[in-house]
Amino acid sequence: MSGERRAPAGSAARTLARLLAGALLLAGCTRSSQATVARGTEVVVFVDFSGSIKSEARALFEADLENQILPSLAAGDRLLVAAINDKTLSDFRPLVEATLPRKPEFNGWLDNVLKYNRETKDADAEIARVKQTVRTEIRAVLTRHEASPLTDIFSSLVMAQKLFHDEPRRKVLVLMSDMIEDYPPYRFEEIKWSPATRQKILADLDGNGLIPKLSGVCVYVSGVSGGSAALVENIGSFWQAYFKRAEADMDASRYAHVLLHWPPPKSCRAQ
Repeated sequence: MSGERRAPAGSAARTLARLLAGALLLAGCTRSSQATVARGTEVVVFVDFSGSIKSEARALFEADLENQILPSLAAGDRLLVAAINDKTLSDFRPLVEATLPRKPEFNGWLDNVLKYNRETKDADAEIARVKQTVRTEIRAVLTRHEASPLTDIFSSLVMAQKLFHDEPRRKVLVLMSDMIEDYPPYRFEEIKWSPATRQKILADLDGNGLIPKLSGVCVYVSGVSGGSAALVENIGSFWQAYFKRAEADMDASRYAHVLLHWPPPKSCRAQ
């Protein structure tokens, strides 16, 4: 009709452009959120197998691994368990190592719902199977692994830096140990602790390349013990200063006789 009003010539084009831009923005957000979810967590656990660790302590370590750490792992996460002993650098080998499969990502525009649900169910079943295998391996390792004559925690921490190198997942380090270093020349039970002594040891370690770079690594310690409260406090103060130099995320609340504040929050400091 001659009286009918028509939209301006460029109106339809502008509307289409806005719709396309919105769709691209939505797709970008979806990919971004999926990438965040898919990032996962890398959990490295070093277990002290020195002679000072008694069977009761090993039982606590096993309980923490089975009842806290393992159940907290989700799709895409990775777990590695290794020993703290006197040959960490010269003869390193993981005791337990497993990566949980990722779940399929869903795109409502492209994916078939039935296929997605089936693949998700298959992934859940595989995750459960891997966790059960890991649980069996943990029990075997903690009951049969031979004790080491010495405790070389520093070498284990240097190895942790190597393990976390270029790791895209969130990085979490768990030390299951009494934290009493006795590998020469550092025999913590024989040291007369003072602030000056602590700084001297740290400077010596730094000069020998035994303070790794652990920036972005969330650190937990369980199994802390000692012959006296004073010794435990002095050694604890040393390790707090050590992890500060290593630039690790180590809060004093996560340094304890048992595993506390697990699982780690998205921001490790947000307790």
